[in-house]
Amino acid sequence: MNHKKMWITSAHRGFVEGALKENSLAAYYNAYLNGADMIETDARLTSDGVLIVNHDDTVRGFNDKGEPVSYLVADTTAKTICSVILSSDEKWGVQKVPTLEDVLHLAYNTGLYVNIDLKNGYEIAESVAKLVLKCGMIGKIVYALNGSGMNGINAILKIDPEARFIDRGVTFANTVKDFDQRGKRCFCYTSDTSPENIDAIRSHGCLLALISLDKNNFKPSIECHPDMCEYLHTSDFKKIEDEYFDGIKLY
Repeated sequence: MNHKKMWITSAHRGFVEGALKENSLAAYYNAYLNGADMIETDARLTSDGVLIVNHDDTVRGFNDKGEPVSYLVADTTAKTICSVILSSDEKWGVQKVPTLEDVLHLAYNTGLYVNIDLKNGYEIAESVAKLVLKCGMIGKIVYALNGSGMNGINAILKIDPEARFIDRGVTFANTVKDFDQRGKRCFCYTSDTSPENIDAIRSHGCLLALISLDKNNFKPSIECHPDMCEYLHTSDFKKIEDEYFDGIKLY
């Protein structure tokens, strides 16, 4: 029997193996090769106004001489940031810090949806949405608002009318309780699968995203019937989901 899953499989910062590092283009492509529906990425603004991808406010890696380097993203130009080598091996080659446009280009050509974490919050909401429009990715993005709430939602919707949004659990559910499209557009993320927490999110009519999933917590998570499953970048989500469907008993 062929099963059809009802959740979005999202790869947090891609899927890494071997020397590969998170938030690299190869990590995102590897997630695609392993069947992800979505990749999660982190957008930050450089000193010269370019959106690059890095989780922390400081980029750490190596220069072309193999020497360790680190740069504060907000104080450094995109040219310097994007020269930082994250990893290098025979399989994946040299991986440098990508721009958000690089990631959106990859997603466009693979059919991946993208969860973009707005690390600078409302400050970059419009810039990110304009880049999404430029890259032909309207309707393919879930914007992680980082607390920017309805201000962020309204700013993005003016540019990307098909946008969806995600933020923290019940706090976000309360924020969008009067937003009439929350049931189609708003994911509340949590790692707390207690009945009380899940019921609190669902009672607001929002979508449910469960994060930080791996082989140890997948089973209790899927019992909550989430709309999105976001896996740690070290988790083999394909193996986890295949084993689930191989062992599922429907009657």
